[in-house]
Amino acid sequence: MTTTRTASCLFCGRTTDLRSITAVVQLDCLSCGPYEVTVGAVGQLRDDPPAKAAVRVEIRRQLDSGVERPHVDIEFIKALKAR
Repeated sequence: MTTTRTASCLFCGRTTDLRSITAVVQLDCLSCGPYEVTVGAVGQLRDDPPAKAAVRVEIRRQLDSGVERPHVDIEFIKALKAR
């Protein structure tokens, strides 16, 4: 996944595009279904069992509503925690 924003160049200070490339892995679990998760989210889920359980429920809900492969990232987890 790639996102583009603007930032100041580290060397000259001019405004430039900033691209953040996030490592994403895709899993096809027989129990949970297909989903993709960023490496950052994996680390957060390992450290937060309640968040892990909430994400699993949300993945199932999205699959049931027709999402082909739910995408789990830090923002996804934050949104669930805010509910």
